[in-house]
Amino acid sequence: SLSPLAFASIFGFLGGWSHTICNKKFDLYTAMVSGHIVNMSIFLAEKQWKEALWRMSIIGSYFGGVASARSIELKCERSKTVDNNASATNRHFKIIAALVVVIFAIADKLEKTKIALLTFGYGLVYPSVSASLGGTITHLLTGHTTNVARLVGANKMRHKGMKTSVCILGSVITGGVFGINSLVVLGDDFPYFTLLGFLYAAVLLLL
Repeated sequence: SLSPLAFASIFGFLGGWSHTICNKKFDLYTAMVSGHIVNMSIFLAEKQWKEALWRMSIIGSYFGGVASARSIELKCERSKTVDNNASATNRHFKIIAALVVVIFAIADKLEKTKIALLTFGYGLVYPSVSASLGGTITHLLTGHTTNVARLVGANKMRHKGMKTSVCILGSVITGGVFGINSLVVLGDDFPYFTLLGFLYAAVLLLL
């Protein structure tokens, strides 16, 4: 089995790839909601209700994905027997992996619901991964940048957290560079999210 750091790096790479594809194709992010919450508050203040509702729908989709993943996890936990812990965990990730494959493939086909589907799908994936890796967030960068800076300031260059944060930052950046190059080589019409869905599912099944 792969180490937690290897899993974090893989999901970081896929996150960076996803971020760049979404940013270039839609001019927004679908695997994080911080910017959408800020934009929603701006649109509410400016009384741009349609834009505010659009941002609310994106936030709601992500919320729904996270809540659904947690509900699936808890149902699997309740159904497990005392000596069958691994089976229950595997069941949880098998269900999420299957959902991700279907959701991402549909998103490649349906223009009008693409953003909502992708945001829901990423809500399924990343919080579940974070929980499995002991709370390590593998696709968001502010926390890891802060962690590296604090450890540098404390002269703790060999701290375990330094290695984790640097690896995740590097993986996300590498995934982003790869994502842009894939757009150049494969073009806009390639089914990127179908491919990403299969890759996410494959790695989820290894957790």
